[in-house]
Amino acid sequence: MRLPVLFAGLLLLGGHAFAQSSDETPNVLTAVKRTEAPKEVLAAIKCDVVLDFITREIFAGGWLWKSKCPSNHANEIAAQVFSRLKDGKDAKLILFPAPKGAPLEEIANAEIFPATREFNALFVDPEDGKICRIEARWIAEDPLKPRLVFWRETKDCEGKTGWRVLVNRK
Repeated sequence: MRLPVLFAGLLLLGGHAFAQSSDETPNVLTAVKRTEAPKEVLAAIKCDVVLDFITREIFAGGWLWKSKCPSNHANEIAAQVFSRLKDGKDAKLILFPAPKGAPLEEIANAEIFPATREFNALFVDPEDGKICRIEARWIAEDPLKPRLVFWRETKDCEGKTGWRVLVNRK
């Protein structure tokens, strides 16, 4: 008799703890319909529309908005927009410095680490005869001015050989 009561009590406590933690989890990814997204966020995005929604999550004392852009079969490319205000009224496109040429308005296959303010990107272009694979990392002490800390590239699309490191800072 005691075991079923104890088990039921644990279930109740577990359910309460789960509900509590889900309400208190600060970095929840939220999908927002384009029709309901702030016009300032939409205006900051330079690429063509691919999906009917954009996402929003807490990042660096503000909000990171992400919008998927046209991509090839090997990449999921997205624009990253930052706003200090949740309503997005002060939204600005994040530009990612590259070792050569203009800053990137979008990054591919992005991994974002809010705790360390890092963005990792992996771009694969098997149709380019020169460079097939690029791996990059930025740290955004200032969310609108990420600093390029790592960039390497290779002709090998699988990324096993031929790497050339262009940037390697800590």
